[in-house]
Formats: sequence, C-alpha cells, structure tokens
Amino acid sequence: MGIDYEHMMAVLLPSGMDSYKLHQRLGKGAQGSVFLAENKHDKVLYVLKKVECNDEGEANKAFHEAVALQELQHPHKHPYICGYKEFFVTWDKEEAAMFVCIVMDFYKMGDLDRALKQKRAKGVSIPELVIKKWFGQMVDALTWVHAKSMIHRDLKPSNIFLAEDGSISVGDFGVSTIMDDARTRTRTTVGTMNWMAPEVLERPYDERSDVWSLGCIVLELATCGFLDQSQISSKLFQIKQSPQELEDVLKEVEKAYKTKDAKDLCQTIRIMLRRNFQQRPTMKELAELPYVKGCIALTSKQPKGTGAATKGARKDAAKPVPKDKGVAGVLDYMKKNKDSVACQVQALKHLEQITRKQDVSLNKKAKQQIAETMTNENKKQDPSKDVHLQALKIFINLFPHADDNDVMFTEEIIRPVLSAMKSHITSSELQSCGCQLLMALSAEEAAGEIIGQYGGVQDLLSALRAFPDNKSIASNCCGALWSLAVSENNCKIVSEERGLEDIVLAMGRHNTDVDLVEAACSALWSLSLEEDNVDLMEDLNVIDLIVDAIKMHKKEPKVIKNACMALASIVEAREVCAHELLKIEGLESIIAAYNNLKTNDEVVENICVLFTELEEYDDIREEMKLNANITKLLSEAKSNFSDDEHEDLLRAAADALVKLGGGQRNGQRTSSARSRPRSAARKC
Repeated sequence: MGIDYEHMMAVLLPSGMDSYKLHQRLGKGAQGSVFLAENKHDKVLYVLKKVECNDEGEANKAFHEAVALQELQHPHKHPYICGYKEFFVTWDKEEAAMFVCIVMDFYKMGDLDRALKQKRAKGVSIPELVIKKWFGQMVDALTWVHAKSMIHRDLKPSNIFLAEDGSISVGDFGVSTIMDDARTRTRTTVGTMNWMAPEVLERPYDERSDVWSLGCIVLELATCGFLDQSQISSKLFQIKQSPQELEDVLKEVEKAYKTKDAKDLCQTIRIMLRRNFQQRPTMKELAELPYVKGCIALTSKQPKGTGAATKGARKDAAKPVPKDKGVAGVLDYMKKNKDSVACQVQALKHLEQITRKQDVSLNKKAKQQIAETMTNENKKQDPSKDVHLQALKIFINLFPHADDNDVMFTEEIIRPVLSAMKSHITSSELQSCGCQLLMALSAEEAAGEIIGQYGGVQDLLSALRAFPDNKSIASNCCGALWSLAVSENNCKIVSEERGLEDIVLAMGRHNTDVDLVEAACSALWSLSLEEDNVDLMEDLNVIDLIVDAIKMHKKEPKVIKNACMALASIVEAREVCAHELLKIEGLESIIAAYNNLKTNDEVVENICVLFTELEEYDDIREEMKLNANITKLLSEAKSNFSDDEHEDLLRAAADALVKLGGGQRNGQRTSSARSRPRSAARKC
C-alpha cells in the first residue's frame, strides 16, 4: 500500500530547514543524524534529528512515527517527557534524499549516561533519594506514554535527559512504534543490546520490554559507585543468561546503601528484570507497588504532608465492627466501608479469628470479596500490609476446608496473593504467610500452573533470598517449590531462575528441619530431570548434602524415601555422581537408615530403586557385590514384602539381586527414578 504524501505533508509542520541554523552534529546512528540547531526566530537551541527516507517503506515508517510523536508535542506534554517542538519534511539537494526532521528540546545538562560517567570517574554513588526521584519520574512518564499505546523500545541512559532543576526527561522517541503494531513484532529492533529485553529478538513482545530496559537503567544508577562501564555492561548481558548474576549484584547494592529502602529497591529491580516478560509487570502495575508509589510521590510539586491524600488518611479511623452479626454482617460492613483501610483491617482481623475455628468456613462469594479487598486499594494510600496479611491468614485458615473445585485454586485468589508478596517483600511475616499459602495451593495441578504463569516461582525465590535465615520461610518455600517442580513448565522456570542453588543453600543452612529437608530432597528429584541442573548439582556437591541429610535423619521415613529417589535420579544421569556416593560411604548411611525403617514399604522400595540404578555401572556393581549387607538388605526386602500389594517393591529388589548374581528377575525391569511419577506436597 503506497504512502499518501499529501497526508504526510499535512501532518508534518511546514517550517523547514530554513528556520534552523545547524551548529554541530551531536551523533549519527541507524536512525539518522542528530544536530544541535538554533531557531533563527527565537534564538533558542534545539536538537534536530534528520531521518533519511531511502524508499517508500522508510518514508511510511517515518510518517507513522511522526504521527505518534505528535502525542508528545508541546504545549501539553508530560513534565518528564522530552518536548517535541515540530516535525517537517525536507529535501536535501546535496544528498538527493528526502528527510523527516524532528525538532526536540535541548538539555544543556546532558543525559544520564554523562552523569553516570562523572560518578564512575569519581568512584562515588548516586544518593539513594536521587535514584528514587529519577526512578519515580521515569515510571510516571512511561506509564503516561504506554497509556497512549506507544512503546519506547530504546530506553537507555543516553536517552534520559537532565533538566536544570535536577529532574529528568525521557526522550528520543524517534525509535518508538505504535503499541498495536509492536505486540506481534519479532524482527530485529533498533534498540541497544545492553538494555534490550531478552524477548525482543526472540518472540513477540509488548510494553513490558520497556520495563526490562528501565530495570537495567535503575540497576546502573544503583551500581555506578562500585561497577565501571565495562563491568556493568558485562553484568547486563550476564543477567539475561543467569538470574544468579543479578542476585550477586543486588547483594552489593544492599551493602552499598544499607537501608530498608535499598531492599525494596532491589526487590523492585528483581521484578522488573524477570526474563519471562509475561511474568513482568506492566508499567501501570509497576506504578502500583508501594515502593514505586513512594518514588512517584517524590516527583510531586506538592509539599509532603499536605493535600487530599494526607487529609483522607488522617480521617481514616475504623468504625466498630458488628461482631454480633456473624460473617454476613462483617462482610456487609466491609462493603459499606470499602474506602476505609482501617475498617477493612479491623474486619479482616475479626474474620481471621473466626476462621481459626475448625467448624467455620466461608462460601465462594465471601472468599472473592476478601480477594477483591486485597486488590481494591484505596488510591489515596499505599496498599496496606495489614489488609494483605490478614487476608492471607484467613485463606490459610480456610484451606483445610477447600475441595478440588474451590475458588482458592483459581486466578481470582492466586493473583492477589502474588501481588501482596510483591508489594511487601521486606515483611518477613507476610512473606512467610504467602509462602505457606502457595505451598498449600501448589499441590493442586491447575493452581500450580497459575502460580507459575504469574511469577509465583520468582516470588518464592525472592522471599527465600530476602530471608535466608528464616526457617519458616525456607521450609514453606522449599515445600512450594517441591510441588511446583512436579510440573514440567514450573520445573523449567525454577531451573532458569537458578532456584536449585537457593534450595541447596536452604537445605544446608536449615539441615535439622525435617519438613524442609524432605521438601528440598523432593525438589532436587524433580530438578534433576533437567540436564543443566545435574551439571550444577555436581558443582554444588549435592550428593554430599543428601547423604548428610540421610545420616542426620536416618529415622525419618519421609526424608529417607525422598532422599533415595533424588540420589537414584542423579546417579542415573551421571556416573561421576554414583562414584561420589560410594566415595563418601553413602551406601553405609543408607543401610543404617534401612535398619531403622525396614518395615516402611516406601522407604525400602526407594532404596531398592537406588541400588538398581547404581548397579547399572559395572565397576560399582562389582564393588557392591563385595558388601554382604547390600545382598542381605535386598533379600530381606524381597522376603518381607512378598504380597501382591508390593509388586513394584518386589520387582526393584529382584532386579537389584539379579545384577548382584543372587536371584531371578521377577517380570520386567523396575521403572527408573527419572521416569517415575512425582507427587506434590500437601500441607498448610
């Protein structure tokens, strides 16, 4: 379809190059050349960008770009958006080409790239308050831009300009496109690689690619005191491959700033730099997080402590909750006082006390109303931690009454739970409740998929990383990851997020906690099905860790049975791991556990499966033949569980004996640990 040049000329203002005097060229790139230009009429300096149109396709693109940029034009532009004075078409006789020219505000203070270079040269950090202000201004600006169905697509420090009053302006929208078009793009973008979201070159993307780029910029601001340009460039590349690289940097950020806000900043960066863009918030959703709301509030011209929001907050006193009218009366009270956070908190506290009783449950509508309370935030105030915390406690109380079709297993409940965890990452109590509830919900297959789809795996890992010494959080996280990793999709997410390392660290740090060790071993079993994880398990000495757990918990059947299946799966995948098990005398520890638990059919079966896998390796099999205790164990297992109900156990014991030369195969070979179905945790 040909371009309507008359329409183009009508849209683009007719001032022309005659109105400007070019002083110097500021830069040149794929999109054209950029000049410092002076308007001959008002003598004001501007930046003039010339975009060459080599053919009809480029002219058409430039036209649509200019039409989109009119939304950002003076006089009604956003305060933190670079102003666009005018657009026009000019014919360059010397180059025999048509150019679309875009005239923008000139910022003599330069851009963030220049500011970062100055800070790095001096080896000093940017003050935390300045980062918060700039971050708030960028989010405010980009939320406004996205609402106009535009995506920037080339956010980077050199496109963020500094005004004389210390504020910033997001600029160079000359590479942006209309959002409807960009939603299905897979072509190579003109964006700069360091700050470009991972999905841009691989698959369709949307406005959340700008969220990634903004996260990279904020990370640069927070690290300029201890990372030079080459180091941060390397890190921005590495975090696309491994989330653990991001964790290493964020630990240094927390050390550098040493404040509660620094923890919130790091958590916000984590959320922005989620590699799966579908689990990343939109700019609008990002703006609703309490920390980000606080950053945006710093951009306001209104003095802190004045205005309607504060007045409304002062008036928010709780009215008495009608405790004598039952659950229905409390829910009605919540509806009538939906704009009062104080009333919601008091009502939810009362419901939490009521639902502690074993004979009390709530119907579907009541649960939906509580979930709506979590999301229907009073816009004059930040999302209330108390509202979220009490709601989570209520759902935990209600879970034992939930059947398979309960609304708690749906998106209606799960998404508010995840939102609460994202909003209050520094609250150990809330994170503990959130992890406990997710552990319970994730045992249901469909709910587990929803949790993974909306970033629940990352939320669990964030909690585990934020509170590594909190045994309750670690145990609940490992339990949830156990259930989630049963799903192939979620297992891949845990693997991509390097969650294996977090599980190993938690298991080592809290090795006396039976429930945690059980869950960790089960999660390791699931994660061992990913080849990359098995390689990492070698590096992390997981075999040693599991054997230590067997020694410590040799009388705990749930630990031993899951530890043996994890070992069986790992040694099946890697012979070197099988040799490591023998080297550290792991077989002796397993035999000792068997002697304590020989009447437990699940434990005995899993030990037999492990022995079967070990015997697949010739040299290991010969060594096992020399151990009379192994043959005795297998013969005893076969004798003790000879009934038809233990067919799998009998087959495993028989297979192991056959390989040791001590019996006849009973039917076909037992299924391997890596092919066996895994079950989810079921606790709350």
